[in-house]
Amino acid sequence: MSARLYSKALPFLSIPLILAYYFSWLSFVALIPLFLFFENKQYIKPTVSTFLPFLIFIYSGIYKSTHTYYGLFSAISVILVLLLSLYHLLYLLLGSWFFKKSNLPLPFFALFFVSSEFLKDKLLYGMPLGNLSILIYNLPFFIKDASIFGSLYIDFKIIIVNLALYYIFKKNIKMAVILILPILLINLIPYPKPIKQFKTSIDIVQGNIPQNQKWEEQYLERNLKRYLSLSNGLKADVVVWPESAYPYLFDPRTAVSIKNLIDNNTFALLFGALTKNNDDYYNSIVFYTKKRIDYYYKRKLVPFAEFIPFAKLLGLEEYNFSKGKKGVIFEYKNLKIAPLICYEENFAYLSRQYKLSGANLIAVFTNDAWFDKTPTFSLFPRSDIYRSVENRVWLVRSANTGTSFVINPEGKVFEEIKPDTMGVLKANLNLTIYKPTFYDKFGWLFGYVSMGVSILLLFYRRRTNQKA
Repeated sequence: MSARLYSKALPFLSIPLILAYYFSWLSFVALIPLFLFFENKQYIKPTVSTFLPFLIFIYSGIYKSTHTYYGLFSAISVILVLLLSLYHLLYLLLGSWFFKKSNLPLPFFALFFVSSEFLKDKLLYGMPLGNLSILIYNLPFFIKDASIFGSLYIDFKIIIVNLALYYIFKKNIKMAVILILPILLINLIPYPKPIKQFKTSIDIVQGNIPQNQKWEEQYLERNLKRYLSLSNGLKADVVVWPESAYPYLFDPRTAVSIKNLIDNNTFALLFGALTKNNDDYYNSIVFYTKKRIDYYYKRKLVPFAEFIPFAKLLGLEEYNFSKGKKGVIFEYKNLKIAPLICYEENFAYLSRQYKLSGANLIAVFTNDAWFDKTPTFSLFPRSDIYRSVENRVWLVRSANTGTSFVINPEGKVFEEIKPDTMGVLKANLNLTIYKPTFYDKFGWLFGYVSMGVSILLLFYRRRTNQKA
């Protein structure tokens, strides 16, 4: 590629990736332009040009949440979007830089890229957002083997498919076949059969309360009444409300309206609320039945939103939510419900731990109204598809303004309420139960193995280069 053509093409490298966010099939060719630059020994600038605009695009909702709803200055909100995007980009640049230093053939880039995503997901507080797998969440035939090696393997597959098509473009059919054949064979491994199934019914209430009315004092009573009126008379086994649906500090001694709802109906109620235990405040899920009240406290808090890093050092502990210490499984009839709150849906290990502990339904409670009508709004629900497939488990998602849905263990949408709609999703399920998947037992190590192999290859190449 000539230097002139290189400089002209560079600003457009991210366009296929951005389009792939809405047109999933484009993800299979979106990285081919990047490989053309790699072929010409150009690594860092093409990586920045390919991924930085894409990351700004998918994280653009941070601007709306911080400026429109938190009231920060516009310039500060823009800076926050850029900082988050640059932080994510830093890991991808590390992958490209180490790949460059390894001087390995192009197919090995897939390994270094996945290793960089794995690092991002694990280091500091963990940021398992915006990985390539979000592009093809709606292609069940392609993501089915997430039940073998997890969503990181799907990222790996996307790069391999791009590489295979790149080699076909270069008329190197042999290399394309070598790359694509193993992942095709793995994809042919059939799903295991269920070991048990039972009938149940779950109703998800989507209140559709605009974010600018959610916490305003004059709307609090109206907001609660909306959930109460939508729920009263429902005949499901379990009724689910989203994160922070109860608009006050929850105390069972004063929450008369909730007690009356339960007394007058036959269902169990799951809902999000702020709770207090001793002097600690928690973002919580309350499980309320006629016989008992149980709680789950959120474990993975959002940095700078639910806690301030190094708050103790800065003397700002009073502004933090407290962090939950353990997972809780709510048992009701045959259901064993595993709750996750908002950001937690992105952490694969939480769902995996629940599955190994016997959960047969994952329930996600969230309020994505912060990001309404931005690309970020549709970012988080895509993670839930992978939690279902990885663990071969049903999943329900209750969101204030959407997207609320029920996902089956194959990663297909069983029922859904569209965003910005008030209503009740009524799901009558023949709930299938599966044994722990290969991913649950061993496949979760895929990221660690990728990282280990990448490091070994780097040392090997460095040693052989020194001898040469």
